[in-house]
Amino acid sequence: MDVVKRLGLAWSPSLNEADGMESNARFSGFGYAVEDRGEPRELDEMLRAVAAAGFTHAEIDAGLWDVLLGGRVNGRELARWIAVLDRHRDDLRFTLHGANDLNLFDTSERDLHERLLRASLELARAVGAEAMAYHPGVRLKPPVGASVAMLDLMKYEREALSAIGDEVSAWGGRVGVETWYAVGDVGYSYAIWPDQLAGQVEAVGHPAVGVCLDFGHLFLAARWFGFDFLEGVARLAPVVNHFHLHDVFGILSEKSSAELGYGDLHLPPGWGQIPFDDLFSRIAFPRSPVFMIELVRGRKTRLLPHLDEMLSECRRLASLLRSDQLTSAPA
Repeated sequence: MDVVKRLGLAWSPSLNEADGMESNARFSGFGYAVEDRGEPRELDEMLRAVAAAGFTHAEIDAGLWDVLLGGRVNGRELARWIAVLDRHRDDLRFTLHGANDLNLFDTSERDLHERLLRASLELARAVGAEAMAYHPGVRLKPPVGASVAMLDLMKYEREALSAIGDEVSAWGGRVGVETWYAVGDVGYSYAIWPDQLAGQVEAVGHPAVGVCLDFGHLFLAARWFGFDFLEGVARLAPVVNHFHLHDVFGILSEKSSAELGYGDLHLPPGWGQIPFDDLFSRIAFPRSPVFMIELVRGRKTRLLPHLDEMLSECRRLASLLRSDQLTSAPA
C-alpha cells in the first residue's frame, strides 16, 4: 500500500466540486502557480490571495516540502501540507508541477527515476491535481547514455507514460509533457521540437497523457532552433492538456537578465514579446487546458499586486477566438 492510501490522503472529486466556480467551454479554468519557500503559512496566505483575486486553480510546486525524498513519498511531511490545501478546496482546484529532477533518460539511475515518477503520482493524487506537469526526458552530457539512441530513450519514456495513464485517469487527472528548450546546463530533449513532442504523445495514445504547453520555452526554442512559433503551437494544440503561460523576449541565454530581456524570464503575459493575441485569435485547444500563469520563483510573490490584472488579461486572451473560428491550426 502506498503512503497516500496508508495515511488516508487519497483525494477524490465530488460531483458538485465545480459548483460556483468559473467555467469556460474552451478552458478548464484560470490558474496561478504559487510558491511557499517551504513554509505552510506562506502557502496558505498565497492560496487565499489567489482565490480572492478570482482564479479557479492554483499550481503547487512541492520542491521545498521535503515530501519527495530518495524517490519516495515522505508521509511525515505530506499530511501537514495537504491540510493546508484542504482549507482552500471550496475555492480552488489544484494542479501540480512534477519533480524537477525526474529524468527518464538517465540510464545510469533508471530505477531511481522510475520510483520518483511513481512517487510524483502519489503526490499528485494526494493533492487532487487535475494536471501534473512532467519534464520530458533530457539527454545527459556524454559519456552518460551516449551509446543509447535517442529513439530508444523515447520508446522507454513512451512505455513509462503509457503505463501510468490508467492510474492518472482513475482520479480524474492528466499528465502534460512540457515543451522544452536547451542552453548551457539545460540539456537537449526531443521536446524542443513541436512535431517530435506531439508525435511522442500521440504514440503514447492515452487520453490522460498530453502536452504541457510552456509558451516561453516554445518561443525561446523557436527563435533559437529555427521554426515558426505559431506553426509549432498549432501542431501541438490538439494534444495540449495544460498551460504554463508566461512571457519572454525570445532571447535564449544561459544566464537570465530581465534588464536585457535574456533568458527564460517567466514574465506576466504582455510584458514580453510573445504574440499572444495572434495566437489565441487563431488557434483552439480542444482538450480544454487550465489557463495557468507560471511566473519564476520570487516574482510569483512579488507580483501578487498584479493578480487582478493578470487574470483580466487571461480572460481577454481566452475570449479572442470566435466560435465560428474553432480550429487547431492557423488560418
